[in-house]
This record gives sequence, C-alpha cells and structure tokens, in this order.
Amino acid sequence: MDAQEAQAEAERIKKRMALRVKKKFTKSKLDKYKPEILQLKAVGSSLEVIRLWLAEKHIQANRSTISRWLKSHEV
Repeated sequence: MDAQEAQAEAERIKKRMALRVKKKFTKSKLDKYKPEILQLKAVGSSLEVIRLWLAEKHIQANRSTISRWLKSHEV
C-alpha cells in the first residue's frame, strides 16, 4: 500500500466513523424520585438507606449508581 492508498483508506474509515449514530442517553430511573432522594440525602441518610428506600419503590440501583447520580444532581 503506497501513501496515496493509505490516505484514501484513512479517509474512507473517517467517513464511516462519522456515520455512526452516537448513543442517546435516556433519563435515569432515579430522576423520577429526585426530590425524595435529595431530601433523604439532605437529612443525612446513607446511600444504603436510599438504596433500600428505592427498593421499596421497586427500583433496583447500586450504591455506586446512586452516588454518581447524586454527584451530578446535588447543588
């Protein structure tokens, strides 16, 4: 493969990559309970308490997920 073929191949691949559809992020299942979760955290509830509260609402979430969600939603 000479330099011109390599350049053409690189351009072809770049165009193909540009056509990829990026993943669209959906709302978190925790967003529905935002006020309640933030209130629980404000009164000093641990992540485990919040996780158990969500489990009562039939929402399964790991503590790490709740922690990441809180970091992006806390004021």
